[in-house]
Amino acid sequence: MSIFRLWSSGGRIYKGSEPFQSDSPPRQSYIAPLAFDQDVAALQDFRNHIPSPRLVTPDTFKRILNDLFAHPLILHAFLDNDGEVVCMDGGIVGNHLHMAGSGILLPRNTYEIPCDPTYQIIQRLCFQEGYKLPLSDDIDILLPENKFIDNLQSLRDRGIVRSISSHQNCGAAKEDIKRILLNTETVDMPADIVEKILIRLPQRVIEEHAKLFSKTLSIKLNVPDHHIHDEQMERLSNIHKEKIVYIDLIGGTDPDLAFGFRKMELPNGFILHPFLSNWENIYNRIEITMSIVFSAHGRGAHFDKENPFFIVLIDHPVYQIIEKNSEIAQEIQNLINKLDLGDRVLIHKVTPNIRFDSS
Repeated sequence: MSIFRLWSSGGRIYKGSEPFQSDSPPRQSYIAPLAFDQDVAALQDFRNHIPSPRLVTPDTFKRILNDLFAHPLILHAFLDNDGEVVCMDGGIVGNHLHMAGSGILLPRNTYEIPCDPTYQIIQRLCFQEGYKLPLSDDIDILLPENKFIDNLQSLRDRGIVRSISSHQNCGAAKEDIKRILLNTETVDMPADIVEKILIRLPQRVIEEHAKLFSKTLSIKLNVPDHHIHDEQMERLSNIHKEKIVYIDLIGGTDPDLAFGFRKMELPNGFILHPFLSNWENIYNRIEITMSIVFSAHGRGAHFDKENPFFIVLIDHPVYQIIEKNSEIAQEIQNLINKLDLGDRVLIHKVTPNIRFDSS
């Protein structure tokens, strides 16, 4: 299944090139609760007391999430995102838009590395192993396939995407270098040689690769680029503390519903925005997040049936994407089964209680 477009200015939702849900409400305006100030205080107090999912039973944590997203002011946890596309890393704070490596793992037409000093060390390491890695004169070789560029340009034109950011110690950037080495057409490099090269590869090369990707994409989109340093993140550089994957299906599905996902005081988690890419890519990223969590860099040993890792699907209150497409949750469950994680990972759906005036 591949839902590529989840929005349109004409109020139609698309699955690939076919209508996904043909009818949507006319332009909507939000109805603020009557006791606005009191509700703001109550919501803030509620968030301040949300426990870690590891401190309560799974059913209790589900109920707490349901209660939170049923709050009349939950809308204000999604408003005013800054339009900055950042990594899905749970350590990145702020109200941003999230996808793995800010898009560095999106599919490309070809896999090569540009002729830039950043990659000379990679080329030398490959040569030492008996492989000649070609360098491309086209720096745009790092850009994703055109359909993803078109998608991001559409979001930019609607004022949703406003900048692109890389970050220090980005695991997705390292994964991308691995992907390039394994898929460069003129070089048939075995996986064990690639792993050997990655072990010897300096971290600064990986970081420069992340920077160069975000710079290249930002130039293509004509938006600013930024780099997030370790001291600006809420985790140690080599340890992932995430307890959840949040998949936000609210942001970007309609010009009037262009929210980002603000963690606020919710438990630390990876964040993914499907509307920035497509479902096939999202499924792959979910698989990667679980591989991270249950690796030496995560805290997988802490998760079991009584204290599971959560995948939280934040459904759209109008289009009800998860509600109407059961194959999405099933595909995620298939990934959980594939990784033999069984009841150590739970899927839970919540739908924000957002009230509209459809006049």
